[in-house]
Amino acid sequence: MRRISFTLLVIAVVLSVAGTALAELPPGGSFVDDDGNVHEGFIEAIAAEGITRGCNPPINDRYCPDELVRRDQMAAFLVRALGLTDDGGKDWFADDDGSTFETDVNRLAAAGITAGCNPPVNDNFCPSDTVTRGQMAAFLVRAYGYNDPGDGDRFVDDDGNVFEGDIDRLATAGVTLGCNPPVNDQFCPYDRVRRDQMASFLGRAEGLTPMVPPPPVQPEIEVVVTGLSSPVFVTSPVGDDRLFVVEKTGYVRIVENETLVTTPFLDIHDLVSAGGEQGLLGLAFHPDYATNGQFYVSYTDKGDDSRVVEYQVSSDPDRADEATARNILEVIQPATNHNGGMILFAPDGYLMVGLGDGGGGGDPWENGQNTATLLGSLLRIGVDGDDFPSDAGRNYTIPADNPFVGAAGADEIWAYGLRNPWRFSIDETADMIYIGDVGQSAWEEINVAPAHSAGLNYGWNSFEGNACYDAGDGCDRTGKTFPEVAYGRSEGVAVTGGYVYRGTDLPSLVGHYFYADYGRGVLRSFRYLGGQVYAERTWPELRNLGSVSGFGVDDSGRLYMVNLGGQLMRLAPAD
Repeated sequence: MRRISFTLLVIAVVLSVAGTALAELPPGGSFVDDDGNVHEGFIEAIAAEGITRGCNPPINDRYCPDELVRRDQMAAFLVRALGLTDDGGKDWFADDDGSTFETDVNRLAAAGITAGCNPPVNDNFCPSDTVTRGQMAAFLVRAYGYNDPGDGDRFVDDDGNVFEGDIDRLATAGVTLGCNPPVNDQFCPYDRVRRDQMASFLGRAEGLTPMVPPPPVQPEIEVVVTGLSSPVFVTSPVGDDRLFVVEKTGYVRIVENETLVTTPFLDIHDLVSAGGEQGLLGLAFHPDYATNGQFYVSYTDKGDDSRVVEYQVSSDPDRADEATARNILEVIQPATNHNGGMILFAPDGYLMVGLGDGGGGGDPWENGQNTATLLGSLLRIGVDGDDFPSDAGRNYTIPADNPFVGAAGADEIWAYGLRNPWRFSIDETADMIYIGDVGQSAWEEINVAPAHSAGLNYGWNSFEGNACYDAGDGCDRTGKTFPEVAYGRSEGVAVTGGYVYRGTDLPSLVGHYFYADYGRGVLRSFRYLGGQVYAERTWPELRNLGSVSGFGVDDSGRLYMVNLGGQLMRLAPAD
């Protein structure tokens, strides 16, 4: 194998140091999952140099400092750090074929930096294996041409280790300061290397200066307006700086310039049954609202049934024309609870409608697992046409790619197995849907799935959360989608689903999903990446929110919440 000359390596290091990014870091830094980490400064430094691009490049841009480093990932880090481009013109190893990092592995081999799995025993790179500290020493010694072992045996815990010489050379070069720098001076050669530790190794080898970011901006809750009547939801049309607040009692109110407009935008209180879990429950503006003026509301009518109705704005932009009402969907409700009621337009332009299981306790009508009924489901329909001209209760189209079109089950259903999907949202940036499904007596849940995934079964009433609920169904987990987050009665009694924060005021919270519990008055959040939940958090400093009944975002991505006490609140940077 060919080796890089020491002169070229010195040039590479000098160029790398000269190119160290000096731009000011955002508050909290580039990554939200390394805050307070002893290696944070070097994590930021190697990111600024382009050595790391995230957790599993090119899938996402997260560094995941607590994850172990695999050999193929190590190849990518070193290739970027050294600017290697020559793969020697051949496929060096058979066990990396198809790996995302195959090219990097070959370049590292061509440079003589890797000699195999356990040098010098064999010549297989083993790309999926994690890297020990001793192996890391060997890679870095070869990569940077370290030759001086210093004053001999630097550490007592590497005696007889095949990498002992490399470890001593690395210590002499000041690249390693111990197991958990700067806590101790033991190299721990058999320990696996984490990504944050690797950042310190590479940062010192490259001569980088740690980049310590300013602390992240902390959030607080601002009360925007008070005096609302049982608000349950807030939203805004695209390109509109007004907020539209849904009041359960049958009104839609406008908040403009942080002031509650006196006259309601919509008044249908005489059509709405507003007791208990019933009322005016949802609002969605047509994607072309700016040109067609159409919007849609979801409510329980005087007969206790669910309706979705279309209206149009009047010549006054602050007033709807109530004479333009057009029924879109009617659904008979067997009971007065578990109505769902959330509606929203998906990025593909179709309207999604959330319906509970029909009420009662424990789904007595077995609607959750019954795809012949619309209850207990998320529906997906088109509002710009009518596939049922002879049916006054069905004025919509069926998307051809709905999962039960041409199969057993209601054509309108997009997903099912839900108890009461009171609030759900779609994060368009990541193309993920988040569903806050209110539990029965033991578990509350947040379901997360790709927004384009059709036909998912969320398990109710065979399961409540992850736990078996109806043993009569055999509690077979086959074909069911289980919640990403579930919590029991010690933590809350009724989940209120929210939104992924995509605003600009709190950069360290971008990508985090916020939700609340109606009975606890406390905000919670987590981040969902690559099929896993990260950074779960309860915000005790943001308590006393009251009975949070709904969330919303404005056209700038700022996050709002409302409570039944009549407050509209906003998540904002603390002073």
